[in-house]
Amino acid sequence: MRLSQTRTLIGLFALIVVLLAASVTAEIFESFNGQFHFAYPDSWLQIDYVTADVYLSRGNPDQEVDFEAVFSEKKAFAVFQGQYLILTVDTVGPLTTEQRDSVINSMSNEFDRPVKEVASDAFMMATCRDSIVFDRAGGRVVVETEVPGDQSGPRVNLLAMKFYDRGIANFYFYSPAGDVAANLPVYREMVMSFSTEQLQPTAQSGAIKVADIESGRNKTRNYSLFFGGPILIVILILIIQLRRKRKRSQP
Repeated sequence: MRLSQTRTLIGLFALIVVLLAASVTAEIFESFNGQFHFAYPDSWLQIDYVTADVYLSRGNPDQEVDFEAVFSEKKAFAVFQGQYLILTVDTVGPLTTEQRDSVINSMSNEFDRPVKEVASDAFMMATCRDSIVFDRAGGRVVVETEVPGDQSGPRVNLLAMKFYDRGIANFYFYSPAGDVAANLPVYREMVMSFSTEQLQPTAQSGAIKVADIESGRNKTRNYSLFFGGPILIVILILIIQLRRKRKRSQP
């Protein structure tokens, strides 16, 4: 075998090793409250709850915010710049098809946008500001909005909601407006990795991030913190109604 061919084979082998390593370098977050887990890149981290709580309450100790976890790129988490994710969970129980449609219709009315149904393999494949994108088969919906910017410039929020048997998991992705298209594949992988199946034993032995749920804390969801305004108040009212209906139906 010629030396050039040998070098070519070595180079291809090295590339394959790098690609395989890149495909498995992910952290796993497991939500005890929501009873699900999803993967996020190892270039991101879960921000500690004290730091996240201070940021979300805007320094107001009397304002508690109901969030499950906050994640950010390692290079930017300290100042909440760049891209980051706020995860919340509404444990309202399984929603019927009619109830899901009610949530989607409420979003359509609130944002004044039509609903665009897509197949699961097309979900979050491109940004879309003129419609509510709904993956009916996968129980997923995403909406893109502009939010107040900061010193780095305009910012965008992508809210991806996942319906499942315990309620709704809400992924609030924040990104500089100019970076949304480049960041979208990462966000999609996080949402698509959502699972309620039991973690594999190999995953359980790894670095799993577990939500520190304090029992008895009376937190309230403040959507204005996530969107810069009371945009989803209709959905919040719907969720409260679902919770009340669920309590009344319990023996």
